[in-house]
Amino acid sequence: MISWPNLVSQLFNGLALGALLALISSGLTIIYGTLGVLNLAHGAMFMIGGYAGFVAYQYTESFILAVIAGSLFVMLLGVVMERVIIRHFYHRPHEDQLLVTFGLGICFVELVRLIFSSQSQLVPPPA
Repeated sequence: MISWPNLVSQLFNGLALGALLALISSGLTIIYGTLGVLNLAHGAMFMIGGYAGFVAYQYTESFILAVIAGSLFVMLLGVVMERVIIRHFYHRPHEDQLLVTFGLGICFVELVRLIFSSQSQLVPPPA
């Protein structure tokens, strides 16, 4: 039997997850629309931003600074990735773009796994 507190909690969780998925998909749309590159490393970069924010939170104990640091780190990573690797794939077939960004995504995930292990990291919610 469903209780009202459980229903409200699940509705809030669904809205939060939907907002997160909308944020990720809008990023994919903007990247494809402006650069014309199919970036399959987008989710891995989103994960790296979370871990960069986690590291910043450990050092500063500030949730706001952690969000800013995570965003700036992913921005810097994206610029470097575009300048060093993706720029060479603009005039190549979309399959090449898919393969290189998929490979970058795998490399990012494995690098994070090497540094932080496979265990989930927790950041307490802001006050």
